[in-house]
Amino acid sequence: MKSSHKVFPACAYLLMLSGCQLLETRKPPAPMDENTLLKSRQLVAKGRYGEAIQLLDQARIGVNRTHAYGNELQTIRDRQKTQEEELNDQLLISNTSALKNQLPILTKLSRSSPDKPHYDHLLQETRKQLDGMQQTLSECAWRHFKRNNALAKNCLTIALSLKQDETDQDLMEHLLKEQKLHKEEVASREKTKRAQRWKRRIDKRLAEARRFSERGQLRDARRVLKSVLKEAPSSEVAKRMLAEVNGRLEKYIDNLLSAGDRLYRDGEIESAKATWLAALALDPRDERVREKIQRAQRVLDNLENLRNTH
Repeated sequence: MKSSHKVFPACAYLLMLSGCQLLETRKPPAPMDENTLLKSRQLVAKGRYGEAIQLLDQARIGVNRTHAYGNELQTIRDRQKTQEEELNDQLLISNTSALKNQLPILTKLSRSSPDKPHYDHLLQETRKQLDGMQQTLSECAWRHFKRNNALAKNCLTIALSLKQDETDQDLMEHLLKEQKLHKEEVASREKTKRAQRWKRRIDKRLAEARRFSERGQLRDARRVLKSVLKEAPSSEVAKRMLAEVNGRLEKYIDNLLSAGDRLYRDGEIESAKATWLAALALDPRDERVREKIQRAQRVLDNLENLRNTH
């Protein structure tokens, strides 16, 4: 009698011994290729939505239709739809304007040639077309007024020229008010940016003056601070720094004057004159220094004359 026992597959034994995994591990979605993404966005920037969508679709196929590109594709398709709507509405505005311009001509033809009824028929057909376009233009304005103020206003302008509708007129007033507010906001932002640029420039000049002052270059510091106060007369920082620099300069000039006086008394006229010239360089408007220099120069001239006579 044959003994009966079950025959297990090899993997079953391996499973019992080492936990053989029977199910295949699911692979994570492939990451997006940054070059593909960049190229698609460049195409979108040029308005070539179809090419961008085709590029991303092909990329999805290349990575086993992973959903990695899904959000980007949806965004581009939404933008493509929006652009298509706006372009169609611009075409509607253009066609309506052209048709509206025909009305006066057709009216004159109908009146001048009553024996030719096809002119009157064409006039009536044109008016009928414009009536339908007026309604479509009104719908265009209401469709775009939240996202494209300019396009909505263009649609309304022609719609209202064809028919004075109270609801459309209210919307036009709303758009004009919104446009005015937008312009004011833009102007305010520009004003803020200009003020920030001006402040950065003033701060930079103040920092330059501070560096000059710290290095003892007081004339340069004073020059920069005076230029700052011409541009920003109410700058308290510049006023305070200039007062400090002027105080240091005055003290320095006084020291030079005293040193020149000592040299002059000691008979070192040339050295005294050089010292006073250094003081004059710091403040060319100081009349005290000019007088001392002139006095020293007279003494030097007299000495020179005496040497020449002997």
